[in-house]
Amino acid sequence: MPVPSRLRVETLETRDTPTAFATTHVLVTTAGPSLDAQWTATLRNSPVVADVSKIGGHLFRAELVAGAAVAVAVADLGGRPGVAVAQPDYKLELDAAVVPNDPLAVTAWQDAITAAAAAWGVSTGTGRTVVAVIDSGVFVNHPDLTPNIWRNTGDAVSDGRDDDGNGYVDDVVGWNFAGNNNDVSDNLGHGTHAAGIIGAVGGNGLGVAGVNWHARIMPLKIFDTASGGLSSDAVRAIDYAVANGARVINESWGGGVYDPALAAATARARAAGVVVVAAAGNGSSDNDTTPFYPAGYAAQSDNVVAVAATTPDDTLAAFSNYGRTAVTVAAPGQWINSTLNTGGYGEKSGTSMAAPFVAGAISLLWDANPTWTYRQVIDRLTASVDTPAALAGKVATGRLNLAKLLGATASPPPATSAAVVAEAVIGGPKAGSIDRAWVRFSAPVTADAVSQSVAFGTPLGTFHPSSVQAVAGTNNTQFTLLFSRTFTTPGVYQLSIGGAATATRFTQDMTLGSTPVPPPVVVSPPVAPPVSPTPATNRTSVTAAGLPTAVRDGRTTRVELYVSAAVTVRDVAVQLSVQHARVSDLSIRLTAPDGRKFTLFNRRGGAGANLAGTTFTDSATATLASTAAPFAGAVRPEQSLAALNGASGRGLWVLEVFDLGAGVSGTLTGVTVSFTNTAAASVAWATSVAPVTAAATPPPPTTAAVRRPTPEEGRPDVVAVPSVATPTPTPTRPADVTGWLVTRLRSRIG
Repeated sequence: MPVPSRLRVETLETRDTPTAFATTHVLVTTAGPSLDAQWTATLRNSPVVADVSKIGGHLFRAELVAGAAVAVAVADLGGRPGVAVAQPDYKLELDAAVVPNDPLAVTAWQDAITAAAAAWGVSTGTGRTVVAVIDSGVFVNHPDLTPNIWRNTGDAVSDGRDDDGNGYVDDVVGWNFAGNNNDVSDNLGHGTHAAGIIGAVGGNGLGVAGVNWHARIMPLKIFDTASGGLSSDAVRAIDYAVANGARVINESWGGGVYDPALAAATARARAAGVVVVAAAGNGSSDNDTTPFYPAGYAAQSDNVVAVAATTPDDTLAAFSNYGRTAVTVAAPGQWINSTLNTGGYGEKSGTSMAAPFVAGAISLLWDANPTWTYRQVIDRLTASVDTPAALAGKVATGRLNLAKLLGATASPPPATSAAVVAEAVIGGPKAGSIDRAWVRFSAPVTADAVSQSVAFGTPLGTFHPSSVQAVAGTNNTQFTLLFSRTFTTPGVYQLSIGGAATATRFTQDMTLGSTPVPPPVVVSPPVAPPVSPTPATNRTSVTAAGLPTAVRDGRTTRVELYVSAAVTVRDVAVQLSVQHARVSDLSIRLTAPDGRKFTLFNRRGGAGANLAGTTFTDSATATLASTAAPFAGAVRPEQSLAALNGASGRGLWVLEVFDLGAGVSGTLTGVTVSFTNTAAASVAWATSVAPVTAAATPPPPTTAAVRRPTPEEGRPDVVAVPSVATPTPTPTRPADVTGWLVTRLRSRIG
């Protein structure tokens, strides 16, 4: 099995280091609602597993029996029901820092570029914002750091007990995830240097001043030795930071491998409103074409800020990665003087130094504006940069200017106070289950505002949406909220949007096992310009908006199309356009509104390229077996669509493109579902979401040609998580309410 490239934690990293992962265990992400004990028992049934422990969320660590190969374990565990992803636990590495011998240059240019002196005239911080430094630890007794070290008030005394019950004994000032103890001391010096840039005490007559003189530094250690750390430790550190009140996480490390577990942890941080600041990398590479992680998770989690490094003359550092779209901002990263783990001071260079500048700046801005959301903070950051000519085309915005960042703090980014909730509903794939909600507002709002304002109360606790998607063509007035699990536990479910004392309530009763079960009420979606069917065939087409979108290795690209009118369909056809150099990597599946799934295309075409406006229809004479890439014109699908004849077309149609190969990416440029109907159908919405899963999940076999990728193909074998079909909608129009983002939606199961 080809071993993926390493993730590294360093100040000047390279991309040609040998790759590695832990050989004693693997990581497993589960998808279902079962209890931890049930999952543990399921995973222990594997002949290659010796023990199982929970990492956090849906992530488990499976210890392997002696001699078991990681590839065998990944294949075995990934094939078990309910397992979303089985993967190696990738190693993270720390390289030696580059230490230039030019101390006089630092203060002069660093202060000028960030305009620190002017900014500190506005604010030096208040100590309200906690910044988690996930790194090699922090020398907490450094005289320039000690006053600003975060203290856990729930476990403030080292007494050998877990006083706050969070699972970590005596985590007084943080935790060492590499050693599983409370010793966060920094034997490598990397984390201490980053911590000083963020929040060394200012105005005390000692050494240096951090960007935020009063930042609260939370030391989270994942690197114990120069030989590296583990991805599972980074995941636990992120979850700890979120759970313990950090609003900013600094990640001065990275590498070229996409890690589903780290991506999921980053998404959980987003759901909690936490900003993740990540180094862009030091390989002199274009991150737009060669992604670098965790900075690369910005493509799917908009709480990630990727940071490049600049030089004393305000140009991009020669070692720094860059990216017109993939890198958010630049900051000083060469010849940076900061705190050392010896108790003194010294210089280091790298995007590992640039990222803490931005983390400190965000914490300073948040100190001054504690009620702002993470998007308001990031939007202010990107709007206040300088734009030197040397950075044109190298980063998405420009170079950090601390004075500009703080100089406009009196007026927050535009709010949407005029918006009120007009309609809302929760629903699921079938009667007695819930996994999503739909909301319509009276005026445009942002997806981030919705995400920050939603709480979903369930019998299992309160959850936040894992994804908030604006409905295409609604001018940001309608949104689909997806949750990370399907709820079936009996009890009351309540969706709250906003925090007003009064709220309009919508009631929906659902009882498990009752017949019939009333369908959930769905918001009235906007109607796109109707497609006039031809009199002869009364043919209606539903075309996806929001395309083109990327089709990436090992990922699932999902397109959702919604039909609002009550129609009976016949002769369903699907037209696709996919630019992909090796279409045999792809498996494509259609899910109808009633939940039935049909494989349209499965790994055909050998080394050929592209689906060029291919129409999958039962009326075609050509078969996929009789044609070759590039596929064009009308062909029969792998699985006949005739079973849909006479079915209702109303509701959610889902098309999924699974990229199961390695080394080639592509682009989905068009999707149209058409059918003959007995009533003119209006299109409620059609939108694409990519990627929507951590790893591409092949559809269940429908023909002999369908197969899973083997470990030797470079992707873990995983089991499909059932797609969700939207329940039959019925329009409703409750009265508008006053206040911003205010509604409650109640539903009872059982």
